[in-house]
Amino acid sequence: MDWRMNETSVVIVGAGFSVAATNGALPLMRNYFARLSQHRHSLLHDFVGSVAPDVATANVERVLLSLDQIRTSPDGVLQGWADQWKVQISELHRQLADYTLERMRDSLQISGDNWAAQLLADCGPRTTVISMNYDNIAEKILSNRQGLRHGLRSPTCPHCKMRHLLMSACSCEGRSDICESDWRGAVIKPHGSIAWKRCLNTACCSFECLVADEHCQPFEPCGCPNCKHQCGPVLVMPTMSKNLSDTPEIGVMWQAARFAIAEAESILFFGFSMPSSDELLLQMIRQAIHQNRRLRRVASIDLEPEAVLTRFEACIPSDQEVTAIPLRVVPAETPHWLRTVNASQDM
Repeated sequence: MDWRMNETSVVIVGAGFSVAATNGALPLMRNYFARLSQHRHSLLHDFVGSVAPDVATANVERVLLSLDQIRTSPDGVLQGWADQWKVQISELHRQLADYTLERMRDSLQISGDNWAAQLLADCGPRTTVISMNYDNIAEKILSNRQGLRHGLRSPTCPHCKMRHLLMSACSCEGRSDICESDWRGAVIKPHGSIAWKRCLNTACCSFECLVADEHCQPFEPCGCPNCKHQCGPVLVMPTMSKNLSDTPEIGVMWQAARFAIAEAESILFFGFSMPSSDELLLQMIRQAIHQNRRLRRVASIDLEPEAVLTRFEACIPSDQEVTAIPLRVVPAETPHWLRTVNASQDM
């Protein structure tokens, strides 16, 4: 197997990466609600229980799709079930965001000898990492490497580059177009992060500002430095009918991701299954690849990498030759192919 992490154009990480990097502490889709407390999040617990027979094993993709259907369905179509939830949809979303923040914040320990963390840390300085996760694991791993330049002036730190991108989308900074030096080598988060915050006061000049914590620390309740109003976390749930109108400034992350994928000669999916629930993301990937047709190699690190690569084939032009490399992993085991990856990078 020949795959060089330090020459990879784009790495797209999903929940599988975070599970591997935390030795199983973070959840996959199928056990996302395993720690959902009926006492702390009673409404969300009841809703998940109405969607799935067992809350602990409810698939988050199915729960999110059900929320979408309730929000968009005409009155009476799902009478007797949807109607009772439709009037509480805002509170359901609030509790879902609160549970997500709580669930991610409590499980962020990364062992120094963890194979997944070490592999991601081997990315080259020009590798762009697109994290579909809310947790801040990828950026913590990448920003703690030696020899990086931090801050907002010509940073080489992937996390600081992300902060610079967010500032470029804010009218407080005059809104500037992003260029290659901004997104290349950055961590890009189209779904937001538990380490981001925004002022919730629509009348405040900071309402547009999506602020990534300077030290990459998870969100804690706080007041806006300008108006003293409550701040909240920035999380966009990955659903088919994704509504970005509440946080249009996050569009800079989608723009940067599109640029990175369009320019990519190699893409590695690391624990990202390309779920059908995130249709906007899949269409963005497809259009970006068709735009420049530069892609030559793709690999997937996953429990079922062949299935991921098969779904990815729909994003590739039929007349474009792309080498696909499946890299299978087994839970709680270091992959047997990892030595080959390390050897190829040393050549």
